[in-house]
Amino acid sequence: MEKSTVRQAISKLKQKNARCTLNAVAQIYAMANGLTVMQQLSQADKITLPHIEQSKEKIKVVVKPKQNQGEKIRVLINYDSEDYFIKGHIKELNRAYTYKCYTGAYILSRKIIENLIIDILQKHYPSSESLENKALYWDISQRRFKDFSIILKNLLDKKDDFEPSKSKAIERLYQLAKKYKEEANDKTHSWYHLVLNATEFDELRLEDMIELIKKIET
Repeated sequence: MEKSTVRQAISKLKQKNARCTLNAVAQIYAMANGLTVMQQLSQADKITLPHIEQSKEKIKVVVKPKQNQGEKIRVLINYDSEDYFIKGHIKELNRAYTYKCYTGAYILSRKIIENLIIDILQKHYPSSESLENKALYWDISQRRFKDFSIILKNLLDKKDDFEPSKSKAIERLYQLAKKYKEEANDKTHSWYHLVLNATEFDELRLEDMIELIKKIET
């Protein structure tokens, strides 16, 4: 039965058994349906029960399992990928956003945007072709990826290597990501920056950045 059906039936039954506690009325209703909730009643509840002829046969209590309604995830970033790790990051970001872990979601979104932009450079300028290509995103002396700000600037400087529509997309992506990087740096490196509500994500234009990245990738 639906919970609302049970509640309504117990409410009507309570009117006929005004001296009983609500829990006692629940037991009367349960017995009428071949069940019992007696083990849940306190002594005060039991005292208010009217004399009811009860079967000596033990009543089996059947607990109806809750139906899995499915997890409703709020999508902050929609980006399809066959890559196991990219999919994992996108899934974790959207779950963090859904469950209001906003500071974690903010920092994770920066990681995703940064790495997607690095992927654009790596795909267009393979490190296997030249050391110059590799230097666009890889700090050879430090053996790590260059800072996000440098990678952004290098992509902007190389925009003319892309077809015109993508070149314009790179310009716009640079404008959005540059501002976003500065905000994300504060959230990442300071104790004093907490993301307290979802409205802070509205100013990031994450969806715009993702769509621009998709356009540049294709």
